[in-house]
Amino acid sequence: MRRILLILLISLLAAAPGAARAGEFEAGLEAFNSGDYATAYANWWPMAQRGDPKSQASLGFLYYSGKGVQRDDQQSLLWFSRAAEAGQPTAQFFLGVQYFFGRGVRRDLARAYSWCDIALTNGFPDSLFCRDSVALEMSPEDMRRSAELTAEFLQTHEFRN
Repeated sequence: MRRILLILLISLLAAAPGAARAGEFEAGLEAFNSGDYATAYANWWPMAQRGDPKSQASLGFLYYSGKGVQRDDQQSLLWFSRAAEAGQPTAQFFLGVQYFFGRGVRRDLARAYSWCDIALTNGFPDSLFCRDSVALEMSPEDMRRSAELTAEFLQTHEFRN
């Protein structure tokens, strides 16, 4: 599963529309793809601090997987949350995964489903499997709460991936 998540992240971030500083992001992605995670981190950190959602999602993945940094579920949650709130679909998907597995947060099936559903609505088709897997474990109350969370997000955010 980890290998699938890694391949998924690399392919999605590489194909995503360019940010204001695409050259910097691409340099980090090239370093990441060659296994130089420290350089990828060095490239993405300042961009993430300036609010670039792709860089924030990438830092989230570095912390999630422990590549170039010590694995830190709280840091991955922080960076995925910032990127997800900014409309980055890869981060929305991984935030759903974190809530599903309870990594860095209390396990919350309603939030997991909601984030995977938001990522799907935001054009991230691979999150369908995430959303449907979470649904298998949800109670009717979880489904109700998830619908509320998703509706609230969709009413207050524009997708800017």
